[in-house]
Amino acid sequence: MVEAANVLGVLAAVLLLGSVIAWVKLVRGPLLQRTDGSTGTDSAQGELASELLFWAAGLSTAAVFLAIAGWIFI
Repeated sequence: MVEAANVLGVLAAVLLLGSVIAWVKLVRGPLLQRTDGSTGTDSAQGELASELLFWAAGLSTAAVFLAIAGWIFI
């Protein structure tokens, strides 16, 4: 179980890094100009960053439960 927790933890870290990269691209990327003159961000890029963050949190939670279960039952 501990090995599975390690794998899930690494996958969660990779997804978290991907989320940070997507967020930085969102913030530092070109802003979209609307017809009224205001600027906005790309909502698809923001959605990708939030989904990656969501999946990273879920995988890290699963990794924590597996690690605790492995620690208790070994």
